[in-house]
Amino acid sequence: MSNAPINKVLINKTSTNESPINEASQSSSDGLSNKQVQQVLLTLLLGGTVVSFSNSALNPAIPVFMSVFDVDIVMGGWVLNAYVLAMSVGLMLSGYLNKKFPFRYIYLAAIFGFMLGSVIGMLAYIMSFVIIARAIQGLSGGLIIPLSIGMLYQIYPQQQHGRVMALWGIVIMMSLAFGPLVGAYLAEQFAWWTLFAITLPLSMAVMAMVWWLIPDMRSYEKKSPFDTIGFVSLLTWLLAMMVWLSTLKIDFTSGLFSSDGLLKIATLGLLSVGFLLSAVVWWAFEQRQKYPLLNVRLFNNKTYLHSNIISISQTVGLMLCLLLLPVLIQDVMGESALWTGIVLMVATLVASVTTHYAGKMVDKQGARGIGIVGIAISALSTLMLAWCLYQPTLWLLMLIMSVRGIGVGLAYLPTTTVGFSSLPKDAVTEGAALNNISRRIISTIFITLSTLYIGSRSAQLLAAGSSDGMASAIQEILVVIAMILLFTIPSACKLPRSP
Repeated sequence: MSNAPINKVLINKTSTNESPINEASQSSSDGLSNKQVQQVLLTLLLGGTVVSFSNSALNPAIPVFMSVFDVDIVMGGWVLNAYVLAMSVGLMLSGYLNKKFPFRYIYLAAIFGFMLGSVIGMLAYIMSFVIIARAIQGLSGGLIIPLSIGMLYQIYPQQQHGRVMALWGIVIMMSLAFGPLVGAYLAEQFAWWTLFAITLPLSMAVMAMVWWLIPDMRSYEKKSPFDTIGFVSLLTWLLAMMVWLSTLKIDFTSGLFSSDGLLKIATLGLLSVGFLLSAVVWWAFEQRQKYPLLNVRLFNNKTYLHSNIISISQTVGLMLCLLLLPVLIQDVMGESALWTGIVLMVATLVASVTTHYAGKMVDKQGARGIGIVGIAISALSTLMLAWCLYQPTLWLLMLIMSVRGIGVGLAYLPTTTVGFSSLPKDAVTEGAALNNISRRIISTIFITLSTLYIGSRSAQLLAAGSSDGMASAIQEILVVIAMILLFTIPSACKLPRSP
């Protein structure tokens, strides 16, 4: 097993009818043997499975955490928000660490951190410790995902990126599919802490594979200082924003146009403008840095920019559905957590099958047409989901979520793949980090504001005599999501017609 740093990995072109694993096994590489290429691929797939499975398994249990620890939906939403926010920190660090240290040691540290979070979650006795556990897991996941994507793009040539990412997408989506079902079963039949315990054996297996099967390698050699100012300022901005959002209260019962209401609106507007302006200043600072924390200059690549706009909107819709669907099924409809798992599993299985075929299509046809169709289906199915909340039934929810899965499978992975492929290979890890952190930050803001809106709006509707205040509030949020998705169709039109 060679321990020499890897500057570039070349893989000979093989038959397009073979799977990425077979292609790797029949290819030669500069610094990696054919067997090592397979080992790297399988290890990355299992590592991604651990992160995705854990995240999706906990989503149906959010109402369980709310009940066990006696917290409201805003606090329950922090199970998801803490993970996303901490993942943003990991994403900030991934590009720098990828340049400074061998891949194997960074990956080992990230998996160990994920295991530590699982242990803390198992032992939690108050909601705060559950949130801390998810934050530690999010930090680790923020390292694992971009490192994995960057390495996949490095060991496979551009003409195979669609199929390789389709394989990655299928494995991740299968984890996302079975995670809710397994999580719901564990929460109902055993105890909530088993949701953390179940990931420990998988994490240990990944650590063993990384230690024994993956050589010491770097994606490329470059000595670069750490952007301390960029890191501290962005972290401070994120923490300040989340503290502000967590203390924000939306009161629909008082008059918004009274003197007190107008003062609150003015304060909210000023703070929002302040956060926006400070983000613009940070962005301008990063653009001038030779070695930035996040390479925002990658957005000068129009294909990458428009693919990110699409992936951000798709992530916002997906994350909100993952949060709202368990609340809808369990709190509004009064069904068990197991039904939440079944609905999410069916929808994700449909998305994974769609992703498989979309990955093959994007290598031949490009992502423009596929992306437009996928966005349209995602938006229309989200409107259908809002419509069905007038008289929600499980079979109708399952059907609509399956249709939505088709839209996500067509819109998300193909457009993201084309965006990454438009970058130089040595910039893909940075591109993946920038893509992920953009999606996480914006989705966190939307999730926090949506939970605040749902809590306040449902209280207003219930006070007005409505018997389905929660469902109506969720319905309004879904309509907003659908509108956001439709507005990204022009970005899909900017993508290349052919690969």
